[in-house]
Amino acid sequence: MNHGIFITGTDTGVGKTLITAALALHLKKRGLTVGVMKPIETGISPSREARSDAARLRSIIDSDEPLGAIRPYAFELPVAPLTAAQQEGQPINLETIKKVYRLLSNRYDAMVVEGVGGVRVPITPKIGVTDLIRTLRLPVVVVGRSGLGGINHALLTVEALQRQKIRIIALVLNRTHPIRSAIAHIQERSTLEILRKQSGVPVLGPLPYEPGMPTRFRPAVQQLARSAAITKLAQLMTRSVRQTR
Repeated sequence: MNHGIFITGTDTGVGKTLITAALALHLKKRGLTVGVMKPIETGISPSREARSDAARLRSIIDSDEPLGAIRPYAFELPVAPLTAAQQEGQPINLETIKKVYRLLSNRYDAMVVEGVGGVRVPITPKIGVTDLIRTLRLPVVVVGRSGLGGINHALLTVEALQRQKIRIIALVLNRTHPIRSAIAHIQERSTLEILRKQSGVPVLGPLPYEPGMPTRFRPAVQQLARSAAITKLAQLMTRSVRQTR
């Protein structure tokens, strides 16, 4: 299980699905067969299914895998997975996710897996997202905010992963809000400079702000898949896979 990558975030809403989809599409356009997973997703109702993260990932690479394989655990409540699983009486089993991942990974050249929330989000009363990453034995890409507040969240996430001896391929910074003032530009530049010096991992971005999400998801992903940042991320992923063989 060493030809995949796990996309996590410093927080919810930082752009994990956008970057997961863009990387998967980029790899596919390079001629690789690509599988995607969103093992756990909350806030899923029948009326929102088509706009779920898992459905978008499946659609963007024209996958014919059943949604139940791409996303083994789906919960209707828009809360942390631990709470959602408890409320619906459906405990999350990491071994189930691992078995599904193995089945999918045997079919594809590369796997791109999107996490849920940040790395310290609990999945059961005793395990969290870091345990899921370790179970799948995947290197990680961290997605964070490029603006004010991004430094602390990114450094804490990197530290938490390094403490667990989880390999980090890159930190990708995303613009979650438009940059409309000189102060915002200074704040973003400060975030980039400090993280490049102190994170100890490659820092990519900032990715451009994408207005109108999620209605513009497909064109936004298609454009981002051609960007220098995603190209570099794919190169780092390829290098990481070679180093583990």
